Amino acid sequence: MPYVTDTHSMIWYMTGDTKLSTEAKRIFEKVDSGQDSIFIPCIVFFELLYLIEKKRIIIDFDNFIVTVSSSKNYKVEPLCLPIMEKSRVISREKIPDPWDRLIVATSIYLEFPLITRDESLRKIGLKGLKTIW
Repeated sequence: MPYVTDTHSMIWYMTGDTKLSTEAKRIFEKVDSGQDSIFIPCIVFFELLYLIEKKRIIIDFDNFIVTVSSSKNYKVEPLCLPIMEKSRVISREKIPDPWDRLIVATSIYLEFPLITRDESLRKIGLKGLKTIW
């Protein structure tokens, strides 16, 4: 089954952080072994770059791009008008972070489960949103 990842899940997998759940780690490992695929919303790349620039994380951005680009199982999902339309159903009051709104909208648009630890996303109760942690 394909999945969508949020930014922190991707970072935690890349860095071996113990914050990543056992289930999320299992999914990423299946992707790495060619058994599954993960769609990375384009906005995740921007958020990742932002966090690197703010020195909140230390990751080689260029290496990350090369790794994703060379993988058949990590797929970049571009930001497009249908995703923007899906983001309109996500209340800014419930999810004020624009990155999170677009990541959730990508998951709803693709109809793939979202890998996220973010409790506000897991409990929002949006039609069409399934989360895994």
